[in-house]
Amino acid sequence: MLAYFPKLYEDELLYSWFARYHVHSANNSPKQTMRDLFGTTNTIAIPDLPTHLNEVYGRIKHFDIPEIDQLIKEHTLFRYYTTFQPKHIGDSILNYMKFGNRSSTVYLKTGVAASSVKECDYFRFCSLCLLEDTQSKGEPYWHVSHHIPEVYTCLKHGSYLNNSTVEFRNGKKHEYFAASKENCLLSNKTSIHTEKVKTFLKVIAEQSISLILKDSSLEFENIQRTYKHLLRQNGIANANGTINQQKLAEQFKLFYGEELLNIVQSSVSYENPSCWLKSITRKHRKAFHPLRHILFIHFLANSVENLNKFSEIEYQPFGRVPYYCLNPAALHYKEKVVFDLQISLCKDTKRPVGTFSCSCGFIYSRRGPDKFQEDTLKIGRIKKFGHVWEDKLEQLVHHEKKSWYAAAKELKCDIGTVKKYSTKSLFEENQSNPDIVEIVRLKQLDWLLLLKKYPEHSVTNLRKIAPALYVWHYRNNLAWLQNNSPKQTLKTNISKRVDWSERDIQVLHDVKEAFIELKSIEKPTFINKSRIGKESGCLVLLEKHLDKMPRTKQYLESCIESREEFQIRRIIWACKKINDSGQEVVMWRVKRVAGIRENVNPQVDIYMEGEISKYKEGVQNTENQTMAIFERNSDTPVAWQCTMEEQSMVHTDWLYM
Repeated sequence: MLAYFPKLYEDELLYSWFARYHVHSANNSPKQTMRDLFGTTNTIAIPDLPTHLNEVYGRIKHFDIPEIDQLIKEHTLFRYYTTFQPKHIGDSILNYMKFGNRSSTVYLKTGVAASSVKECDYFRFCSLCLLEDTQSKGEPYWHVSHHIPEVYTCLKHGSYLNNSTVEFRNGKKHEYFAASKENCLLSNKTSIHTEKVKTFLKVIAEQSISLILKDSSLEFENIQRTYKHLLRQNGIANANGTINQQKLAEQFKLFYGEELLNIVQSSVSYENPSCWLKSITRKHRKAFHPLRHILFIHFLANSVENLNKFSEIEYQPFGRVPYYCLNPAALHYKEKVVFDLQISLCKDTKRPVGTFSCSCGFIYSRRGPDKFQEDTLKIGRIKKFGHVWEDKLEQLVHHEKKSWYAAAKELKCDIGTVKKYSTKSLFEENQSNPDIVEIVRLKQLDWLLLLKKYPEHSVTNLRKIAPALYVWHYRNNLAWLQNNSPKQTLKTNISKRVDWSERDIQVLHDVKEAFIELKSIEKPTFINKSRIGKESGCLVLLEKHLDKMPRTKQYLESCIESREEFQIRRIIWACKKINDSGQEVVMWRVKRVAGIRENVNPQVDIYMEGEISKYKEGVQNTENQTMAIFERNSDTPVAWQCTMEEQSMVHTDWLYM
């Protein structure tokens, strides 16, 4: 047991506590301090997640200090790194910090070792805290809250943290370094960030420090489910939980801004398949840095504390049962009496669609989710009016003799709906009436005469000829109409095998004609596979089945020209056009007419200079003395030509094709 040990201060790192013991004990050697604390000189001085702590606790517990678990939770970053971890992982880390002696194991378990969010390079301090600690306690010390990754401000004073001269991962790993005026040089650090960034940095500091103040009530198994629920509420995930990753990335970057995300080492990219933002919304097969959980939670729910409110909430896009019946004919209109709800997914918008079925027979649906109270009283589509509504319609129209307009107003529907259902009801009730029977007979006769007159026509064509007759039967005599309509004939596709050898010859002929046509155009046109395909009408064949037509493929490869060849053809044409117009053939004019940019192949520039010099010497381009410049082989036709004199002026480097 030790005879003396300093008092532990509020928000002090255990590392700082041990470092102050080294100073107070006046040990000449750091090894002596290690031997006092751990009984060995091999233990590493770790600032954030120290190990082998049970050995230290056994040597100093007689000084009336807190229990070892409390020391670890309140004076290290244990809580910060384990809040979003499964309970068994947290327990394992706690146990290893007490009895283990290898720090690498702790960092692997927490996921810190593999994280792209890096810790601070130097121990940090707040200038005002340093002065207060020195005045009230007689010495400064390292604060836990100042060494949380990506926390740049002191919440107590609102000032920015300064770097000391002591490295956080010091090369002298068996030695503790206490805070002092010598290694904590005071400076007035000013912010260069925007107000938006300052606000978010403060939020990150508040949320990060809240993690180390108390044990988390979050359950790892609920975190991902809660994230999905909040994403649905924000319209980023559909009813099935499928997340629109592009929308998420865009809104996340818009919410925080690129500047802040770069500062906290958490940039996002929709194009990156391994982006952390995509991974955190999926099954958590690996640990994520607490900072990124904080960013994601603040984006969705404001704070870690608020996350607990949503952990037990089941996603209900239309609220809880019961739901409103929106049947104007029912006595329980706008009362919550509907218990039958079926939820599906809209194929177009991927939003949830609720189908509400009431005991009165009224069935309606709408797209969700319901965001406001008034949404619960909206109807997207009526699927069935039901017997109560139809009875009410019959009473209004046939018994009370109200007009269609008055009935539609009372039933809150379109007048066309009232006409349709009131006529249908009247017809069904009076089928035994001789007048109705005669009307049906005449309508049936008209349809049969139409079939006899146009025996080859389909139902669609007959409907176009006599639309009113078809609609009458469809509404009032549907079963008879279906039995007395032309049957749909199934088209049989006759599979014809293609003779690709014959097709090759035909396409080759068309391609040659297209090539000749393109070459005859006065202003040069870029001759490539796509242009020849469009000109010959064989583009699809050339793109998808060229390998089945070897003759065409060989000819096409010899015809199409490179970008440089096309540029030289334009240069020849531009020089001739400028010369024929009586203007001087100069470099800038040739480039403008030929459309040549500055960053072309150097060989094109060489050829252009040679072509211009010809016109300056009075030499004209002769059409009947042409030869190939880019001759690929003896069998292939040339893509463009020039005179013998032009050929002699081309640099030998041009013969690369």
